[in-house]
Amino acid sequence: MKLDISKLTEDELMLASSLSKTSGPIEKYMVLLFFLYGLTLTRKELGKVLKLSDQTIERRIKEGLNIPEYIKSSKGQKSSYFFTIHSVAEYLSNTVKIA
Repeated sequence: MKLDISKLTEDELMLASSLSKTSGPIEKYMVLLFFLYGLTLTRKELGKVLKLSDQTIERRIKEGLNIPEYIKSSKGQKSSYFFTIHSVAEYLSNTVKIA
């Protein structure tokens, strides 16, 4: 199957160009994550990336296991959690195996 680049949007062309200039998996994940989410991801966005439910993300945060490093907005129960694209990219490069 051949890709018809004339049908790509300007953003998709920029993404392809950026990906072609990266050298390692962490950089590639960072480019993709930035393109889709910006500099940080919310818990919900992280769940989409990892294909996990909100409950699983919440449990992993509470247990401190198998979760990328995060930033907590405050000390209360209603705190927000933010995940930098770098921490998510590192997590993905260490956990996702491509055949």
